Amino acid sequence: MFSILMTAAAMCMTRPATEIQAGKWLSDDFGQTAVFVMQNAPYPHKSRDNGFKIEGKFFPREPHYVDGSVGIFIPKGYQPEESVDLLIYFHGHYNNVRKAMDEFHLREQVIAGGKNVIFVFPQGPKDAGDSGGGKLEEPGGLKRLVDEVLDTLDREGKIKGRNLGRVLLAGHSGAYRMISFGLEHGGLEDHVSAVCLLDASYDRLNAFVDWAARNPAHRLLSVFTGHLAAENVYMMTQLRKRSVAYELLDDADATDAILDRTRVLFLHTARLNHNQTVRWLERWLRSVPLPERASTQPAGCK
Repeated sequence: MFSILMTAAAMCMTRPATEIQAGKWLSDDFGQTAVFVMQNAPYPHKSRDNGFKIEGKFFPREPHYVDGSVGIFIPKGYQPEESVDLLIYFHGHYNNVRKAMDEFHLREQVIAGGKNVIFVFPQGPKDAGDSGGGKLEEPGGLKRLVDEVLDTLDREGKIKGRNLGRVLLAGHSGAYRMISFGLEHGGLEDHVSAVCLLDASYDRLNAFVDWAARNPAHRLLSVFTGHLAAENVYMMTQLRKRSVAYELLDDADATDAILDRTRVLFLHTARLNHNQTVRWLERWLRSVPLPERASTQPAGCK
């Protein structure tokens, strides 16, 4: 069962992310949202200078690989602390930052998740059928992006300082590629503490297995539909070989208590389709051991 907070938040009136102008903060009942163009965003990148072709479809450099946008959402009730915890989310194919924020109620889910965390949403291949990670596939790419995010938040007066705390990585569908390179050589090994794959276990599976096995504190959740069953069985098999404990459940049987206590969890869903798996972002966030926000409900909700 999904959170009542999520339902309430989704019903509140708020301005859509499509109205956000670059470099300007939009304030509403959920908090503050802005989109900044950043040098260390995934694109533009030399890997897509000539566009990208897959399965007979061609995506030219413009407009698909020239947008360096990074969305930032600071939920209402966020309390600046000595260190900054970040939730970094990546979209899937044929999507973009502004559209996905609204389509999947991402800000609402962060609000309902209740954690004292800042949401960061880099633009991937824009409205393209491509999982490429651009600059985030390079060694240290994730760290350079996070450093620029912290510089921006500090300059805008939104945080106490640039001390990075814990980093959560989550994403839908083709997001697996950016997340996997971030785990493999993103430069934030001491900070990334939890990963959430939302029907996103397509490839580069050993990166997730290796990361989960490297540190007994690392938390991994993979929510998957039937078409990715084989890939998740592969990860479970490899984890077993590494003596890493995990649980496999139907998503309908995953209680909050199970989510809270289970370090590595695989949830198969037959009731949600590929896009609907994004609804799990909220419940996963609630289960991650991070400080709670001062407020978990938008002021405009009654």
